[in-house]
Amino acid sequence: MRRFGSFLVVLLIASVLAGCSVPLIPGGVQGYVYIRTGYGAQSADEGGEGATFGEVEVLISAEQTAPNGYEPLVDALVHVANVRTGMGNHNYTNFQGYFMIPNLDAGLSILTVSHHALRFDVKREIQVHSGEVRWLEPIYTDGWYQDQSKTYYVIIGIENYKYRDSVPGPLEDSWRMHSMLNSSGNRLSHEGMRLTDTSATKSAIRSAIQSYVNKGKSSSDHLIIYFSGISGIDFLSPYDDAGLTWNTAITDGELETWVKPFPGKVTLIIDGSHSATMADGSVLWPQAFKKYRYTVLTGAQKNEQVNYDQVLGGSVFTHFLWEGLKNGKADANNDGEITTRELYNYTWGAMDSYYWGAPDKHTPFMYAGDHADTAIYKYR
Repeated sequence: MRRFGSFLVVLLIASVLAGCSVPLIPGGVQGYVYIRTGYGAQSADEGGEGATFGEVEVLISAEQTAPNGYEPLVDALVHVANVRTGMGNHNYTNFQGYFMIPNLDAGLSILTVSHHALRFDVKREIQVHSGEVRWLEPIYTDGWYQDQSKTYYVIIGIENYKYRDSVPGPLEDSWRMHSMLNSSGNRLSHEGMRLTDTSATKSAIRSAIQSYVNKGKSSSDHLIIYFSGISGIDFLSPYDDAGLTWNTAITDGELETWVKPFPGKVTLIIDGSHSATMADGSVLWPQAFKKYRYTVLTGAQKNEQVNYDQVLGGSVFTHFLWEGLKNGKADANNDGEITTRELYNYTWGAMDSYYWGAPDKHTPFMYAGDHADTAIYKYR
């Protein structure tokens, strides 16, 4: 019989790379890199405001003129590598923020910007065309930055199982997350759905994910899946999981194959028993979710059980996730957006205080990937 843990809450935000072809004739790219005015001169090593910088503060464009509030990022290292071949080239931006990188394999590639003012490298998926050096596609309208990303939410809560005992909390937990992420107060461009109990079968969950995978159009899009229900080491239990074979569960590797075709960012936030195992790169599918394309935030370490708290009305971790999103409490730099990293930092501190001296505490965990500083919720 399969080994099981107890109840889990999972938030999944996805980011994945598509395939590409290898060209016969090298190509190249050129463009400009801009940063928020005043940040470019600050160093993360000096502890300045630039140390909290996220990807949303850096613009990579074909436009020669920086939009209002931005300036050229000078002497930034720009590296481009082909996804399939791994081969790449690099150059530095000049005083205008301009760069040109020739001799690249054509096809889907990753452009990376590194600079001392950035705490984390900025990455963007681009297409390199064979036989020519092309400008990057513009992302500005009338000289202003135009955010064209779309966020998709699938919220799942399973409290009353078909073949297994009921677990307390998931319906309330899923409602709380749905009320925040899918609310009109979330100013990210978004759409989503909520699946509960009988509507959250394995096939229904896969269909919901597939519907948004098919809608994804850009590398800046997000797919977010929140799951609350029974979980164990490297798996989630849908409504119709009997607990006897792996075929009726959703394993870490299987879930990854479902979201892999999505063209946008990938961040996985998990709260549940043994939930850190979804990113431990072992057991069922080696390296499942433990890749740069994903960020994984969990509510418990590998050998920990999550707790339901009657006073809080649900999972302790989900309660503080919800509290961190509500009224922008997790927004450490007060920029109106909450990232996965900010949510993790807030929840870790809140849970540490809540469980002070308690023997049955569990501790959040995060595998950062490359996109932990991408906004998952925007409240102004």
